[in-house]
Amino acid sequence: MWRPEAEVGPARRAATRRARRDRLRPLAVVAVVLSAVLAVMAPTLWWSAGLACVPLLVLALIAVLPVRLAEWDVVSAGVARDVVHCGQFTDPVQRRRAGRLCAHFDAVRGLEARRVARVESLLWQALVALRDSLVVRDALQRTENRPGLAAAIAETTRELAELDRRLDQLEDALRIVAEESDPDLTDSALRRVASLDPLR
Repeated sequence: MWRPEAEVGPARRAATRRARRDRLRPLAVVAVVLSAVLAVMAPTLWWSAGLACVPLLVLALIAVLPVRLAEWDVVSAGVARDVVHCGQFTDPVQRRRAGRLCAHFDAVRGLEARRVARVESLLWQALVALRDSLVVRDALQRTENRPGLAAAIAETTRELAELDRRLDQLEDALRIVAEESDPDLTDSALRRVASLDPLR
């Protein structure tokens, strides 16, 4: 998911440049070597110049061919403050949670635009908080519960539990909106989601 105000264009252009560069790098070496070989083997100077240009022209034609980008290519070219992707979640449990949140949101995109925009902003905050919590969760798993650290570990664990509770609340509210078939009830449920704050 991209930050609602983020511009995806720069990341897409950067990903395209990177893909072209990766595609051309090995071919450029081959083209230069082949040009040199053809230039040496040509019977005359004119033939030498003409044949030497052929691999380079082929390389230029390949360079202008369209590049097919995968979603992850664009995500990896973006900056962390602009995009959250399931591939960034190393914890399978949190990756599934992020996936469910996004799936529920995708199901309600066609509803009232103003409230959906508010929900999108809330979801963005929730996903960023969830992604940022991965480092803390990993550190907690590797930390031994020594007497000097007990209070800090307990406080951090409590904060993560509170975050999980709020994220579960947001997920349940989104799921209800996505599954509700009555328009009046859907509007009411969407208003409730828009009033939530996953971080407070």
